[in-house]
Amino acid sequence: MLNQFSAFFGACFIRGILSLPVILLLSVLPVKPALALEHEATFRQLGFQQALNIRGVNGQISVPFSVRADEVVTDASVDLIYNFSPALLEDLSHFNVIVNGEVVQSIPLVKDNAGKTNQRRIDIPIRLIAQFNRLNLELIGHYTLGCEDPAHSSLWLNVSNSSKLRLVTSSLPLNDDLSLLPAPFFDPRDRLPTVVPLVFGGAPNNATIEAAGTVASWLGGLASYRGYSFPVSVGSLPVENNAIVFLLPGQSLPGVNLPVANAPRLTMMVHPGDASKKLLVVSGRDERDLKAAVQALVLGTQSLNGTTVTIDANVGLSPRTPYDAPRWVSSTRPTKFGDLVDPGALQVSGQYPDLIRVPMTMPPDLFFWQAEGIPVNLKHRYTLRAANDKSTLNVSFSEKFIRAIPLRSEQEVSRVEHWVRNLVGKPISSDYAKVKVPREAFSSNGQLELYFHFDVPKAGECADAPIPNIQAAIDKESYIDISDFPKFMHMPELASFANAGYPFTRLADLSETAIVIPAQSDTATLSNLFRLLGRIGDLTGLPAYGFSLIRPNDLQTVQDKDLLLLGNLEADAAFKAWSEFMPITLSDQVWQVKTGGGFKSIIDQWIPALKDERVAPVASFSLRGSEPAGLMMGFESPIESQRSVVAIVGSDQGVKQILDAMLSPEDVQAIRGSVVYSKPGTVTSLLDEKTYSVGSLPILTWIRYYLSGTVWLNLVLLLGAALMFAVVFNRVLKQKAQRRLEKRS
Repeated sequence: MLNQFSAFFGACFIRGILSLPVILLLSVLPVKPALALEHEATFRQLGFQQALNIRGVNGQISVPFSVRADEVVTDASVDLIYNFSPALLEDLSHFNVIVNGEVVQSIPLVKDNAGKTNQRRIDIPIRLIAQFNRLNLELIGHYTLGCEDPAHSSLWLNVSNSSKLRLVTSSLPLNDDLSLLPAPFFDPRDRLPTVVPLVFGGAPNNATIEAAGTVASWLGGLASYRGYSFPVSVGSLPVENNAIVFLLPGQSLPGVNLPVANAPRLTMMVHPGDASKKLLVVSGRDERDLKAAVQALVLGTQSLNGTTVTIDANVGLSPRTPYDAPRWVSSTRPTKFGDLVDPGALQVSGQYPDLIRVPMTMPPDLFFWQAEGIPVNLKHRYTLRAANDKSTLNVSFSEKFIRAIPLRSEQEVSRVEHWVRNLVGKPISSDYAKVKVPREAFSSNGQLELYFHFDVPKAGECADAPIPNIQAAIDKESYIDISDFPKFMHMPELASFANAGYPFTRLADLSETAIVIPAQSDTATLSNLFRLLGRIGDLTGLPAYGFSLIRPNDLQTVQDKDLLLLGNLEADAAFKAWSEFMPITLSDQVWQVKTGGGFKSIIDQWIPALKDERVAPVASFSLRGSEPAGLMMGFESPIESQRSVVAIVGSDQGVKQILDAMLSPEDVQAIRGSVVYSKPGTVTSLLDEKTYSVGSLPILTWIRYYLSGTVWLNLVLLLGAALMFAVVFNRVLKQKAQRRLEKRS
C-alpha cells in the first residue's frame, strides 16, 4: 500500500514539473478582458459643433470626456484630424496632446504637411484615465526667429470635430441597489446616446403604456443632448442593454422570478441573460400600482435603496401651473443665469476664451408686438485692460448678433469710482449692461451667447506682450425677464412644437394632453411614442406623468385637451372623419395638401416683397402612404376651439424620420408652418392659410393689434367716425343757426 501511495505522489510531482512551463507561459500571455466594449465618440458628439481652432504662441483647447461608473478602461486612443499654418517654423513649433495635465505626445509640425489634412492616432496610457478627464490640445507656435506678434494671424492650428476618441472598456458589476438609480440606465458621465429597452410581460394596455411613457420622458430629460431611444419588447428580454420591465399579475418573463406583488414595487436584479447587465422591474397589482411606482421612481417622492422597495401609493401631487417647466425661463419673475446653467460654465480665461452659452427655452407664445425686445440684465467681471483698446463683450442670441459692450481699462476708472466701489465692497472690474433680445433673434429653444473679445494692442516691435492671466465671467445673478409679456400667438406653428413641445408643454406634466395611437399598435409605434415623450421630457426637464393615452375610437370622449396623434392612423375611421379639418386630404393612400387660394396666396404670388421667406408658400404635393416618408401637420381641434392637434403620421419608418429631424440641431430649424414632410435627407415645410389663435391679450392691446392687421376694418371705422363727426357737427351748426335766427327775430 505504501508503495502505491509513493508511486501516485511521484507521478503527480512529475506532472507538476512538466506543466510548470505551460503555467508560466499562460501567465505572461496577454489576456483579453471578458465582455470588452469599444466606444467611439467624435468631438462633435462630445459637444463641439464646429472645428476646434487653436491660435497664438501657446493656444490650448480642452475636450472633456468621462467613463461610466460600471466600466473600467482597458485601452484608449484618440484619432486626430488636423491642419496647421504653413507659416509655422518646423524647428520651434509643435502640437501637444495632454491628458489630465500630463503630456502624452508632442507632434512635430513638419513643413511638408502644412496646409493639408493630417491624421494621427495617439495612444493614451490607461493609468492617466479617471472617471472625469480632460484631453487638452496645445499649440506651441512660432513663425519667426526674431520678435513676433503673439496674436499674429499665421499662428493657427485647426482640429476637425470629426476627430475621434476611442475607449475600450470592460464591465464592472454593480450591486443590486436602487440607490444607484438612474445608473446603470443613465450615467451622466456617458456622452453616447442612451439606449434603454422597455419590456412588457404581456401586450400592454393604455395605462401600462402611460407608465412606460413617463419613464421614457424621465430618461429623455436626463440624456438630453446625448440622444436617446427606447426599443420595445413584449414577452422577451433583450440582452444588449440594461432594461426596464413592467409586470402585472399573470405575466412573466424568462428568468425573471419574483414573488407576486401585493403593492407598487420596484426591484433591481441581475439580467438573467447577461450578468453584467441589470433589470429594473416595475410591478404591482394593477396599472394604478405601476403608475404609483413610476411616479416614485421619476419624481423622487420616496427614498429608494436596497434590492426591492414597496411604494406608498397614497402620495398626492400638486397640480402644475402654466409655463412652470423647470428648464423654461420663468414667466412670473426674472430668471437668473445661475438657475439655467452651472456657475462654472459662466467663467472663461485666456487671450482667446471660449464662448459662454446660456440655454434659454421660452414659451413660444410670448407676445412682444411693438416691444423693443426681451430685457436681459448682464453683470460681468473681467481683468481690467491696461490701456484703452477695442476689447468688447459680444452678445448674441441663437447666433444672431445683438450688441457689443466695450470693456473698460484701468485708465477709464476714476479715483472717485475707485473710492466708492471700495467703500461699498464692489470689485473694480465689475460692470453692468442692459441688452434686449429683438423679435427677429427670438427662438423658443435658443441660447444666449456671450463672447469676451480681448484686443491685442500694437505697441511696437518686440513689445506686443499680452496680459498673461486674463480672466472673465458672467455673474450668476445676471437675469432675463419675460414676466411682463402676455401669451398669445397664431397657430398652427409646428416650429413651436418641434422646439418647445408647445402647446402640450404649456403644462409641463402634459396634464392637458391626450396622445392618440392606432388601435393596433406594434412595438415600432410604441418605440416612436416613447422617443417623442423623451424629447418632451428633454424640453421641459420634468417627466410627463399627466397625459392620457387613447385610441381613435375614444376621441369623442376627450374634453378640454390638446391632441397629439402618432403612428399609421390611415386605417382608423375616426381619423378619416377629421379630413375636412386637416390641411391635407387622404385619397387612395395619397396625401394631398389643400390649396385654398385666398388673399394671402395672391399676395405671395403677385407681390413677392410681402412674402414670408421663412415658410414655403402653399403648394400642391402628393405623398403616397406606402413611401418611406413621414408627415407632420397642425390644425385646430375639431372637438374644441382654441385647442390644438399635432399629428405625426405615416409608416413607422416615416414617423421615425420626423422624430430624427426634431432631434437634429440642423433639421429642426427647417420645421415650421402647418405641414412638414420628411423623406430620407430632406425636410420640407408648408404653410396653410387657415389659422386660429391661442392665448389672450389685454383688451386695449387686442384692439390695437387686431386693427393693425385689418385694413378694411380701419377704413370702415374711419368712415364711421367721419360720418358720426359730420352728423354731430351738422346738428351743432343747425342749432347755432336756429339760435341766431331766433335772436334776430
